[in-house]
Amino acid sequence: MKKRIFIALPVSESLQNEIIAWEQSFSDLPVRWLKGKNLHITLVPPWEIDDTDKIVTLLNGSKFVTERIELRFDRVSFGPNPREPRLIWAEGQTVNQLSVIRNQLYETLGFSPESRPYKLHLTLARFRPEQFASFPTQTLNEKVTWQDTATSFVLMESHLLPTGADYEILVEIPL
Repeated sequence: MKKRIFIALPVSESLQNEIIAWEQSFSDLPVRWLKGKNLHITLVPPWEIDDTDKIVTLLNGSKFVTERIELRFDRVSFGPNPREPRLIWAEGQTVNQLSVIRNQLYETLGFSPESRPYKLHLTLARFRPEQFASFPTQTLNEKVTWQDTATSFVLMESHLLPTGADYEILVEIPL
């Protein structure tokens, strides 16, 4: 049976709590908020695979050039396309270490790197684009000062449920 997996940076409990507190001000929006444990920063987008053991072995056997990645988010908005949004996400400055680790992961996995530059973002909520017209607000440009430090990345499995995706950490790899 195929598994849908991806590689991400986990979000600390402290940042999860800041996000949950922020979301209270927008509880009137008809969106599916990601639960604290499901918050993550995707480095390698989902793909399907039969057996994750090979991927775990590849990741555990590789050396990555950074020990930590400082993450800073400064704004929350509708995205990825403001004209036809389907997410609420936090955005921030993409530090060089993110691009380096991402490129290393693509190389380790034997994937071709994406042509577009990586943009730091953290999905907070999802909704159907056709619902957007009924939202009480059509603009979202909230300033935030969220910070986190990533000292590991995770291989996650996505379980698609009627209520939205739920994510399970399969293995955590220290940087």
